[in-house]
Amino acid sequence: MQELINKVQELVAFELARANTIHPPKFNSMHEAYAVILEEYEEAKEEFDLMEYPMHCVWFETKENDIESALLCTDGVETRAIKAAAELIQVAAMCRKARKREDLE
Repeated sequence: MQELINKVQELVAFELARANTIHPPKFNSMHEAYAVILEEYEEAKEEFDLMEYPMHCVWFETKENDIESALLCTDGVETRAIKAAAELIQVAAMCRKARKREDLE
């Protein structure tokens, strides 16, 4: 698990660098930082919540012993999981960005 966490931390650094090429590298205030972090959090939560339907699909098809259909449903779970992970990486990146305030350096 630690190896995976290290890779995620690399992705957080990558996302912060990417975001800083599009937006100013520092937030103007903690209020602005909170708003951006909250937005990314809500997007991650939405993706996670959207995983519920395909998870139900996997379970329903598994109970019906329709393995091929169950496996097809895992595509939706995987897609939502990846999108949720990407949104959570953005949450972490914006937390790092918030700590880059001049008054903290």
